[in-house]
Amino acid sequence: MNQRILKLRKSLNLSQTDFGEQIGMKPSSISDIENNRVQISDRTIIAICSKFNVNEEWLKSGNGNM
Repeated sequence: MNQRILKLRKSLNLSQTDFGEQIGMKPSSISDIENNRVQISDRTIIAICSKFNVNEEWLKSGNGNM
């Protein structure tokens, strides 16, 4: 899931700062997620899917369309 978040962020052409601001997180937290240093909370998954109109199934498993 961490790599899919990175892929999403890059496809949106957002920095870690800009991506984090949109979902209420610090850039360091986005870095920790993308580098697989922390578990992603359900709250974060919901925020990403809601804010960026992302398929939750794709985010969690890689199945389906982004």
